[in-house]
Amino acid sequence: MKRIVWLLSCLSMLGLSACDLDRHEQHEARHNFSYALKMHHIHMLINHALQMSAQGADMNLQGVYLGSALLTKSSELLKRAMSGPEMAHLHKLGNANKPLMEMTHALADKTTLLIEQMRNLSSNSENKASIRMLNHAVEAAATGSSMIMLGQQGMAGNIDAVMVNHGQSMLGEASGLLQDISGAPEYKELVNQVVHMLIGIPDLPAGPEDD
Repeated sequence: MKRIVWLLSCLSMLGLSACDLDRHEQHEARHNFSYALKMHHIHMLINHALQMSAQGADMNLQGVYLGSALLTKSSELLKRAMSGPEMAHLHKLGNANKPLMEMTHALADKTTLLIEQMRNLSSNSENKASIRMLNHAVEAAATGSSMIMLGQQGMAGNIDAVMVNHGQSMLGEASGLLQDISGAPEYKELVNQVVHMLIGIPDLPAGPEDD
């Protein structure tokens, strides 16, 4: 009888341990999903800053005065994304040295440099045709990246897969453009770095409800 009670007690403890482990894994999954989701929203703000800046750069090439204003708005949005209370809170929670956070700051730094290069463009710039194509690559990559991140949130059923697939297609288009353009080598190098950072943004992890 004592042996049966002992066996039942061991089985009960094993069951409790398994439940504790399962709860821990669910907590970790929720935490990782929440962190990545917040970072993806910040990435989408950076992407929109890139989209606006590419449009502003094209306006500069055409001599349109609104180009400078659009580039200023791009810089302001980028600053808000990287210096706002949401980013400060993520750092406070101990995420500063995580790979995704480091990638985000690196992308923001390169975006800042690219916007500064765009400010210097004008109707007198050389290689305007190449620069316009490079700006299109930036806009295509930023749009595609945001479509992928939005589709991965799984909020709209089957259309999510369409979003992700089209976003991947746009990233491919941006990468192909970079291979085809030979002019404006310094500008191209900076654009190339930004585009490949956008391509390298990791996927959103599965939420705990998907396990």
